Amino acid sequence: MTKPEIVCDLNQKKWLNLQEAAAYLGFGSKDTFQNWREGVQVSSRSKKMIFLKFYKTGKNIVYKRTDIDNFLEEYQKGKIA
Repeated sequence: MTKPEIVCDLNQKKWLNLQEAAAYLGFGSKDTFQNWREGVQVSSRSKKMIFLKFYKTGKNIVYKRTDIDNFLEEYQKGKIA
């Protein structure tokens, strides 16, 4: 059985499910996104934690594309600082 192909432009879509979010980034898994939702420490020098925002609709979890972008920007800035 092959994975279904995502045929929409993920750069234009506002809300992404897990598979779309991983495809948008080009990496990631269920565990990666769960860890990000629960919080990651930005650096060993800082105790600052950042969290990926998510929205739960029933049993489904979705992410705003802009929240994913903001999370990664904040994470990268923390690693550089």
